[in-house]
Amino acid sequence: MTQPKKFGRNTPVTAPGPSSKKMLLNLPRIVRNPLTFLESVQRDFGDVVQFPIPKPATYMVSSPEAAREILVNSHRVTNKQTIQYTTLSLVTGDGLLTVDGSAWLPRRRMLQPAFHRELLDLVHGHIDRALARQDQQWRQLCGDGSAVIDIDRAMMSLALDITTSALFGVDLDNQTERITQATLTALHGVVARARNPLALPLAIPTLGNIRMNRAIRKLDDAVSQIIEHRRANPLAPDAPIRDMLDLLMDRDREEVLTHQEIRDEIATFIVAGHETVASALTWSWKLLTENPAYIDSVRSAEASAMTSSDVGMIAQNIFDESLRLYPPAWVITRMLTADIYIHETLLPKGALVIVSPWLVHRHDSVWSSPELFDPTRFSDGVPQLGYLPFGSGPRLCIGRDMARFEGKRILEHLIHHWNITVETQSVDVEASVTLRPRHGLLMRISPLQTGS
Repeated sequence: MTQPKKFGRNTPVTAPGPSSKKMLLNLPRIVRNPLTFLESVQRDFGDVVQFPIPKPATYMVSSPEAAREILVNSHRVTNKQTIQYTTLSLVTGDGLLTVDGSAWLPRRRMLQPAFHRELLDLVHGHIDRALARQDQQWRQLCGDGSAVIDIDRAMMSLALDITTSALFGVDLDNQTERITQATLTALHGVVARARNPLALPLAIPTLGNIRMNRAIRKLDDAVSQIIEHRRANPLAPDAPIRDMLDLLMDRDREEVLTHQEIRDEIATFIVAGHETVASALTWSWKLLTENPAYIDSVRSAEASAMTSSDVGMIAQNIFDESLRLYPPAWVITRMLTADIYIHETLLPKGALVIVSPWLVHRHDSVWSSPELFDPTRFSDGVPQLGYLPFGSGPRLCIGRDMARFEGKRILEHLIHHWNITVETQSVDVEASVTLRPRHGLLMRISPLQTGS
């Protein structure tokens, strides 16, 4: 009987994939632009690919059905003990995004009330106040004319403003730029460490570690300020919870969180709660300025007899389609704790499995003309298969509904109040923790005469 080919002593080859030589030759390209590399691997080898890595056995699955199998049907035999999440936890700690095993479900259940419909309704006010502050800043920049801004930075600051006020009840005022930069620096360090198998412990004072530790300290300072603000404004007895921070700091709960656990959840939602929304909004503006007819459709709908709900639906479809083409979480990883089969291919226990929403969202078995920006795809709702910008299954992002509403409301408001046109002609996609324009995205802004 022919023995199966192996990578190393204990790693059988069960799926096609690139050779070790090809991987080495393409290493600079992989680091520079992993998205095009993943596309070429899928094109050359299909929907289940095995990379030439001896330990752990490493696979990438690309079909919508395979993604569902990993994230939904087989979730009980997967975990998040992967380099993606262990490295991210250096910044976020063991918050909801990275915590695994038996600790995850109680934490999820504890935080879920902060995202119930009643509290989400309060988010409207936080978004509108943040938009009013941004309108004022932009008008000052424009004076009697226009101004050029980095829309990526602007969306980061706006999303952070909304996240900290809606989830933690605090206005960080002029610290948003500082925290935004700290977040970007910390996440850049996460990616650099994840790509370097020889990364030194953070305690070793390399230049990269010094920068990352400094960024983490800035995040910790912001967290401490949030906690101290709430301690000075505690929840009144028998009063309904105001936000997620009330849940985190509830001293009457049977299982009271430690200071470190509270810190980790706040840091997690500062990072994940604004970085992902900001990324989606940035790419929304790129797509809209390339397809201005959709800007006109929102404005004409507002000027017609259409209801605010109808207008909001157009903006929602634009945001959802932007999430399809530029999913902030462009890779999702899982470790297998048992053998499973994907498209009749064995993925063995102990294997690392990569699911890329970037590829799944472009799979032609679900999406027609997948590279085309077409918000009307979502006119009948969000599809159940082949769309996972917020993950899928039990680990579906707890803030999905808040993020989608926030994105829709921001787009609707800015389209109605501002002319926004692209200045940057060539945009290089940087596949960091989220997808971002490598060198920012310059836009020219000017107030519309009808805005007020």
